[in-house]
Amino acid sequence: MLKKLFVIMIVALLSFGVLFADTTDTASGITEDEMPETLVEKFSYALGVLCAYNFGADNAMDYFYYYQYYTFPEADEYFAFMGVYDAYYDQLIFSFEELDEFLNTYSEEYEARVLAIAEENLKTAEVFLAANASRNGVVTTESGLQYKVISQGDGPRATGTDSVELDYELKLIDGTILDSSYERGEHETFPMDSVIEGFREGVMLMPMGSHYIFYIHPSLGYGETMTSHMEPNSLLIFNVETYSIVDSTEV
Repeated sequence: MLKKLFVIMIVALLSFGVLFADTTDTASGITEDEMPETLVEKFSYALGVLCAYNFGADNAMDYFYYYQYYTFPEADEYFAFMGVYDAYYDQLIFSFEELDEFLNTYSEEYEARVLAIAEENLKTAEVFLAANASRNGVVTTESGLQYKVISQGDGPRATGTDSVELDYELKLIDGTILDSSYERGEHETFPMDSVIEGFREGVMLMPMGSHYIFYIHPSLGYGETMTSHMEPNSLLIFNVETYSIVDSTEV
């Protein structure tokens, strides 16, 4: 996943030199005392310029937020916006060669850090799951999914094409809660064909009316994806209660 996103980024930035003449002007919207200084600030500015040129100024920040959430959570919103602004008014403070360098250098440095974190988290997840497998009540499936039955319902089981009404809490191995329908006070309905593999397998094991805990290996979850809320290769712990199978026409 990471590799694919970085490839998309590198291919996109090559359009700088091909599609646009270098008409750099120093009359930027950034004042002299606000100039980007760190690599991540320069990268953010370059990313804003890239998004403006590739997707248009009106859509640029939406694409920036996508990159920020799914690939580069350290990216700075302010400097990205200034990159969009300067691209729109054709008043860039850096040459296209410099912008290419910022994008490439930061991407390579950041990817190396993310992959190191991913390797460490994968080791931590596997150590946890190895110990967890021997705990009372924990069952390990052929795929590596682990689950524990808190209470067993007597309703039907969902198939891979069903949608299921349920409650859930998602937390990390350190106890950090990432998401919870319980906190929102309302059930959620999920199509089984649009959720991560471990969650789908776990819910399909549950007769409606059941309450299970899932322990999901990173390979059955989000893998090496890093977001602003979750590190790559995070082990996921879901607390899930199922209520009913929902007619797909109602979802």
